[in-house]
Amino acid sequence: MTCCSIAKIVDNEQIRNGCYTMKLEVPSIAGGCTPGQFVLLRGLVAGWPYLRRPFSIYSSDGETKVDIVYKVVGRATSIMSGMDAGEEFDVVGPLGNGFTPDETCTHAVAVAGGIGIPPLAFFCQKYVDLYEHTTLVLGAATREELLVPVGLVVQGVKMATYTEDGSKGCRGTALDGLAGVIGETALEKDAVQVIACGPREMLSEVAHLCRERGVACQVSVEEIMACGIGACLSCAVPASAGGYLHACKDGPVFDSSEIDWERWLET
Repeated sequence: MTCCSIAKIVDNEQIRNGCYTMKLEVPSIAGGCTPGQFVLLRGLVAGWPYLRRPFSIYSSDGETKVDIVYKVVGRATSIMSGMDAGEEFDVVGPLGNGFTPDETCTHAVAVAGGIGIPPLAFFCQKYVDLYEHTTLVLGAATREELLVPVGLVVQGVKMATYTEDGSKGCRGTALDGLAGVIGETALEKDAVQVIACGPREMLSEVAHLCRERGVACQVSVEEIMACGIGACLSCAVPASAGGYLHACKDGPVFDSSEIDWERWLET
């Protein structure tokens, strides 16, 4: 159930240049969130922009604490990077629709590009026991940009890293990693479930590959969100059935077949 609460910072740690994990104490949300959902935060500090900012849930202990990951890209996240334990946020959540695990599948493959790791790491934590095999594919341009979850992905999850320049893991992209995993599984196509989060272009390629291979695919889209309830229309995503879906209300997780990728890439 969605609610508005006050969240207190427990820890705010830089994990690599410009990227942070923040642990929040917010019992009203921690007990009811699922992988793929997000929260809207507004810092109770001087200088915070008027609107709340959306962040995918990276982890939850299911009782009192929720973790998020953020990259400093603007005014709000810059303020966040300087906040300390004990400072507070006005938070709304959990919002949106999360991933739906398919227990008929034996292999889950999570594909993260850029800073798309948070909802996928949460998925791997929560649902690893549902599958015989779980693989987390991480992709970035360089090792400096690769965001690797530390201490969050549990035993039983195989991690495969890809960098375009070959500076970490295998040389290539997250899409190359996905193609390799699907090709190596030797499983029937309906025994594999793919989930993905990352830049729009990457998600389009993942959806295309899965469609070619006949593999089920869910994607978590990254869009600007202001209201979180589908009223402001800032997070519109072209629908394959015509018209538009809204990432905050209808998503942010969609079956990849629901999105008109050609129209979306043109916007």
